[in-house]
Amino acid sequence: MLSREQAIKQLFLPGSSRPDMADKPALVQVDQTGERSITFGELEQLISLARVKIAELGVAKGDRVALSSENSPEMVASLIACWSMGVCAVPVDLRLTGQELANVLKQLQAKALLGSSRIVHNFEQTMSAIVGSAKLFDLVSMKPEDAKEAAKVDVSEIDFDSPSFVILTSGTTGIPKGAVHSVGTLITNLLELGEMSGIDNTMRGVLPLPLSHIFGLEVCMVAFICGSMVVLSELNASSFVQCVAKFKPHIVAGVPTLYGALMQAPKESVDLSNAVLLLSGGAPLPTSMAADFERKFGKRLNNGYGSTESKIVALNQTGPLDCVGNIVPSVKIEIVNEKDEVLPMGETGEVRIAGPILMMGYIGQDEASKKVLHDGHYHTGDMGHFKDGNLYIVGRTKEMIIVAGYKVFPVEVEDALIKHPAVKEAAVFGQPHSKLGQIVKAVIVVKEGELSDKLASEGEAHKEARHTLIASLKEFCNEHLRRELRPMEWDFRPADKPLPKTLAGKIDKKKLETAAVS
Repeated sequence: MLSREQAIKQLFLPGSSRPDMADKPALVQVDQTGERSITFGELEQLISLARVKIAELGVAKGDRVALSSENSPEMVASLIACWSMGVCAVPVDLRLTGQELANVLKQLQAKALLGSSRIVHNFEQTMSAIVGSAKLFDLVSMKPEDAKEAAKVDVSEIDFDSPSFVILTSGTTGIPKGAVHSVGTLITNLLELGEMSGIDNTMRGVLPLPLSHIFGLEVCMVAFICGSMVVLSELNASSFVQCVAKFKPHIVAGVPTLYGALMQAPKESVDLSNAVLLLSGGAPLPTSMAADFERKFGKRLNNGYGSTESKIVALNQTGPLDCVGNIVPSVKIEIVNEKDEVLPMGETGEVRIAGPILMMGYIGQDEASKKVLHDGHYHTGDMGHFKDGNLYIVGRTKEMIIVAGYKVFPVEVEDALIKHPAVKEAAVFGQPHSKLGQIVKAVIVVKEGELSDKLASEGEAHKEARHTLIASLKEFCNEHLRRELRPMEWDFRPADKPLPKTLAGKIDKKKLETAAVS
């Protein structure tokens, strides 16, 4: 196992801390323009150069810097540079509109925005109208060869306990809700994950997940400290599948929808011969998908559990497919009831977490922080239970549906619906009901074929498809679900109208509940 001192040097001095690996590829960025590779030695040069450029913007220790960029060597180097300088880095979702990004910068009181002209046309003109008083810098302008005279990071001067990065969770149109973390707690978690997963410097990984999400950030950084090469693919199914086929990775990190894309690709076009760790997170992994994946490829999907607030706290390597596995050594997870009393093994309640890797709080939101962080615990709002030492997550407290007094967790219904041969995607949520309190409503995306074509049309063909689907799904639910779990309202979408997703690949039920669907 790496020592903490080794991990720190290998994160901040990725080339000189291990001279035998300085010329080994550390990052390969793959996008529509092609591929470009950077070695561990060049990454160290980029980190040094990023420190210079950030300082030239007038940024100092304690300031906040936003980063809006595709996953790239410059983005990675800038994050590590910020941590080395005591600057709080805030990677943001690329999908934010200009106004949403402006709101985030204002609420964060960001000193600078590091952006990318690869993804923003007329970069200076477009971004200058957004940043306000914050300084603007184009990450694309950084080149490793320009860093020859830049001073290396002095790890003895790094403050590991100060706010180092913020992962935004919501509230981009108002006060941003963001979890504040220190780089010290991050390194603790990375060491645990590296030890649990067995990642080493002989491996290659494919990472399509953005660094503005805790899952993508941690997978990228644990690979670095372990010496693995990381292929940064674009966050779309086509790029992801192509990268898996070409690079034959040992490690893959994706959300369930991306693994679904691998399932849909011809088996001969997907090379998982080297794969030893197929991490799935960001959204619930349907058990049926995990089982189908293992049957098709002979490889296990490694479900995990964590959050923006807690980092990654569990990993399923050997447990049943429907659990999230074993807990990282530094944390303690308990299941509690509404009175915050610990429940016996096997009983379902709220998941609470204690340990040294939790967030420091939500930025600028003391009340929200106190609500979830108190008495030495983080109260997740997730419902779960333990069985045979494994943790099982059954849903969110806020998403729980009460049907005639019975508790219904959407994931249980969704896992059943996705097994129906006509169902491509499924999401359920509660709808008010005068007699039952709530009922279960299901929104279904239908697989490609005749029914999908009819749904996309109008008139009698559309009505016929709905009638056929409702009859079939009701019969299916009668066989596979208890009465209170069976949907009583149905909405259907053709195959080319997928459910809305969050950055993490999770179905965005807030949008679903307000959207008009056919």
